[in-house]
Amino acid sequence: MRRSGLALGGFCAVSAALLSSAALAQDGGMRIIFGLENRLEISRNDRLSVPATGTNISNATRLSFGLISNREIDQLEFSASGALVAENGTDGPGTEFTFGQEAVNLTYHREVPAAVFDLGASYRNDDVDEFDDELADIDETGTRTDYRLNARLETGRTSSIGLAFDVAYESTDYQDTSDPDLSDSTEATADLALIFHASETTTGRIGLRYSQRDEEDLATTRTDTLTTYVGLDYAISERLDLAAEVGYVESETEEFGVIDRTTGPDLSLGLTYDMPVGTASALFRITTDDDEGQRETFEIGRDLETPTATISARLGISHADEAGTDVIGRLRVVHALPDGSLGLTLERGASYDDEPITTSLAALNWSKSVNERSSISLDLTYELRDAASERIEQISFGAGYRHELTADWSLDTGVGYRIRNDLDGHAESPTLFVSLSRNFEFRP
Repeated sequence: MRRSGLALGGFCAVSAALLSSAALAQDGGMRIIFGLENRLEISRNDRLSVPATGTNISNATRLSFGLISNREIDQLEFSASGALVAENGTDGPGTEFTFGQEAVNLTYHREVPAAVFDLGASYRNDDVDEFDDELADIDETGTRTDYRLNARLETGRTSSIGLAFDVAYESTDYQDTSDPDLSDSTEATADLALIFHASETTTGRIGLRYSQRDEEDLATTRTDTLTTYVGLDYAISERLDLAAEVGYVESETEEFGVIDRTTGPDLSLGLTYDMPVGTASALFRITTDDDEGQRETFEIGRDLETPTATISARLGISHADEAGTDVIGRLRVVHALPDGSLGLTLERGASYDDEPITTSLAALNWSKSVNERSSISLDLTYELRDAASERIEQISFGAGYRHELTADWSLDTGVGYRIRNDLDGHAESPTLFVSLSRNFEFRP
């Protein structure tokens, strides 16, 4: 069951509501939130297949739990959700009942003057096409499970010399997939750095960063990467800040028993200038990758916020040994209206995955309050993935209506329409959904 689309995911985001920044901004103490949502969705050709498949009808009953504890020196956020799904579609006869769409997230932050500690953990199990990692993988079947653990400890923040230690582990597992290129993978990283607090305006660091990635593909690929680096954060003036890091990368990749070694620089140099309204920035980066070689990127940026609008803009050039030179950038504008908002997003990026790839995105979002309890929204998105092997274009349209039945109950309904053109041909998919939800909140 595909639940993507701008209108389809714009409402009833129960888990997001549980841990919103707005919630954390409230008074301290502990808050517990229970969520209940029932969503009925009817879609045709939901995987944008060529030729088109039939109609899929699904009903998902989702339960969610959230806990937020916000005290003076530490903050804890926890959420868990899952859904009982009844689906009558094109994959098999009759109605299929499954429990899925599981998600668990945990973050913990503790800070005292001399030290700071962060801990995070996440788990997610869902249909492959719900992760939306790549526009090219939209029609994949099967399930995907992601795990992630990360921790960070920094000590000596009030001393002249401190220590920072970061570790992370993540895993991706696929089950019953239709694409043999989707392979299980694990990655472990560790970062150890000495931090030198020279003055209130100057902080230096020297460290080692190590990562190991294993992929269970046909080649049984394993990549080990070691980066040595030194860094400097310096307040040049009250308005101008410098952030620099210079490193050297040594990477070793083993495929089919053959080892390939890659070495090169890892450098970043950034400037941030505080302006009367917002900030201006410049960033130059050099990275070394075992797949695409060396990539140089230069960007300038501008962020500003006015009483009626928020603007974030980035424009730059990226060059890689294997991919050549491309223009990259991002523009995000959100304009507040008297009874709603209007948003515009423009993006262009460049990457390398066995071949040079450019991606482009244009999105327009509009929302309007009809009255104190009701609102409507419209979303339009254009996406392009351009590579020598395939050109993929996709247009997504969504329209939604939200009504607060009571102080606790909400009704959401909407329609979506997606159009896709790729090597397989032309595909279209209309969708209709209606959802009823409620959150229960209390303080123990």
